[in-house]
Parts: sequence; C-alpha cells; structure tokens
Amino acid sequence: MALQSSLFTGNAFLDRVAQGGALLFWGSMANDATAVQLLQQALVLLGFSMPVTFRSGGPDGHFGQETHNAVIAFQKVAFSAQPMEWDGRVGKRTLGLLDAEVLRRKPGPAPVPPPAPLNNFVCGPDVTAEVQATWSRIETEFKVRPRGDKIKLCNKILLPVNDPAGLVKELLDTLKSGQVPNIQQMIAKVREHADVDGWDVLPLYQGASQWLRTPPVFDPKTNGPFATPSSSDFANADQFAAGHEDEATCSNTVQVAGKCWLNGSVNYGTYGIMVKSCSEFAASDLFLPKLSNNPFDQPLKLNPIIRAMYSLTWATTLIKAYKKFGNNPEGAVIPVAWTEATFNGGPRGTPSIPGNRPKCQCKPGLTGSIVNWDYVWEPLKMRTTANGP
Repeated sequence: MALQSSLFTGNAFLDRVAQGGALLFWGSMANDATAVQLLQQALVLLGFSMPVTFRSGGPDGHFGQETHNAVIAFQKVAFSAQPMEWDGRVGKRTLGLLDAEVLRRKPGPAPVPPPAPLNNFVCGPDVTAEVQATWSRIETEFKVRPRGDKIKLCNKILLPVNDPAGLVKELLDTLKSGQVPNIQQMIAKVREHADVDGWDVLPLYQGASQWLRTPPVFDPKTNGPFATPSSSDFANADQFAAGHEDEATCSNTVQVAGKCWLNGSVNYGTYGIMVKSCSEFAASDLFLPKLSNNPFDQPLKLNPIIRAMYSLTWATTLIKAYKKFGNNPEGAVIPVAWTEATFNGGPRGTPSIPGNRPKCQCKPGLTGSIVNWDYVWEPLKMRTTANGP
C-alpha cells in the first residue's frame, strides 16, 4: 500500500508501516520520532485532542499514553464493528485509514494550545540504595523459608490459578500422551486468575505513591524541589488518577543508578528478584518424594514443567500477556527490561535502556531514606501487614 496524503508521504518508517513491515505503538523502542510526530499531527487534524503532546507548540514525537488513547479513539470510529482492532497500535490497516482520512480533508493548521510556562524538570529522589537493600532482603528472607512456603509464594506470582498442581499435572499428562500442549490456552488460564497486586515494593507501588507528591519531595508552595513539575491532576485524592503518572511531568518519579524512572516501572525489578529466587529454588530442589499425585510433592529439579514455569522466559511471557490484554494495555518493553535486569544482575541490576522520564533531570540531595521500605509477596507477606511509606 502506497501512502497518498502529503502529510505521510516521504517518511521511510511510515512507508514500512504501510507495507506491513513495522508498527508504531506505546512502549516500542523501535518507534521513529518523526513518524510519531506525523501521526500526532494527523490525529489532531482529524479532531482528536492532544493537549499534552502539543503543549510546547508542536507534536513531541513521543508515543505515550495520550497518543495511545487518541489512536484507540480513531480506531473506534474507523473500525466501529471490529473491537479487536481497538489496540492503540498503528499498523498497515490503521495507517491506511488515517492516510485516507487526511487525504479527504482539506489540510489546515493544527490547533496549537498556548505554550506552557517553562518548568525546571527535576526527577524524584534517588532511591538506588533503598531498592537494592529491599531486593536483597527479599532474596534473603525467601531462602530461609520452608519448602512449602516457597512453593506458595512462587505459584502466587507464576501460576496464579486455583489449582496450580492440577495445571502442572495436566501438562505432564499431555506430554506423556505425545501431544503438544496449547501454550496460549495455558497462558489464558493463568491470566484469568492473575492477581497483579500479589507483589510490590510499597514505595514503588502507585497506590502508595503519595509520598512523591508531598513535602519534602514536592512542595506545591515552592514547586519543588524534586518530582517537578508534579501531577497534572495534583488535587485528585485518587492514588490511581492518570494525572499522577502524566508523562509530561516528573510526578511519581524516582532516580535509580543515575536514570529517571516512573516508580512503578522500577517495581518490575521486584518481580525479577522474586522470579530468580523461584528459579534457583526449583533448580536445586531434591525433596524426598511423597506417595502423592501432586507434582509439588516430588523433587522440583526433576520436573521440567515446573522448572519451565519458574523461569524468566515464562515470567516475561506473562508480562507481555498482561500488558496486551489487561484493562490498561501498554507496552511491555520497560517492565520486561526491569524484570530481566534484576533476574540476571540481582539487586544491583538495572536496564541498559534510557529511563522512561528522560527530560526529568537527576540531581543529588534527597534519597528514599525519608520513608519506610517494605515489600508484599502474598500469600505469606501480606499487604495488610506490611509497613507502607
């Protein structure tokens, strides 16, 4: 498919999208900034408001939440009878219809909101030492738990179904019969019962992030000194309000190893630490077998199904499934990067990719030591008994 509108022609990346060889979507490290700017111009031209994206006068070229939402709004109009197309991803079909709509309309200047006042963009406090200490604590406390407790914890985050032993046995029976297991069906079963609130480092959890929007981190009287500018919906008491994670601000951000991140992104390092603990446990478990049909009553080291599910590959597969099909679909690149970083590098591991709040500058002077650091790993380390920030 050749692009026809004067807005889209001439961009090599969009040409690849039009031929089905590339995609533009939230969280993709392959996004081309110029192509995203042209996409944003087209969406505004077609009447989809994007005030944050155009706050400095022109499109920012960043495929974030606002662009994602605008693409979905367009798809709901363009594919009104095809809900499966409402995924926020710009591929061949979506771009083709955008191109046709832009071509059909008389080009005119995109609405430009007045420029926002200049702000000093500063990241939140440096929490490197605190997250590393908490992740080390998770590793240490897991190692001394009884075998049965370890299995409960690992199944909670990697096999969150009503009957994990039954699922493992079903897969073993399938393999023994010579059949190939339906992996996608298995993922769907796990995702159906998933409890995404079953683990957290609390100061990194969005529901406990108010400390990053209050003194001494951020004082509205002085507009600082950290996490500046703060939430675009600052007065909203709902901890999960979208404005508290507005990509155009430095709200809910923390510094880790010299990079600025949304605190919830760093939290996926917690998942990597937990998965690594489970993987090492399964690899070394030579439990004396019991006369039982329960696969967890046998040595885990000798069970390839459990070893495969207590693994980084399985964990990142679950993340991608949750992010693609959850209530708030988003890219899995950063969650996977943090999970892989701590799985492979331990408590000091960090992703090699840039922080996801790059314009929020890191500066010294305030650390995470101003709040309590504790973690949740249900069903044995409960949220109700953990010490919040």
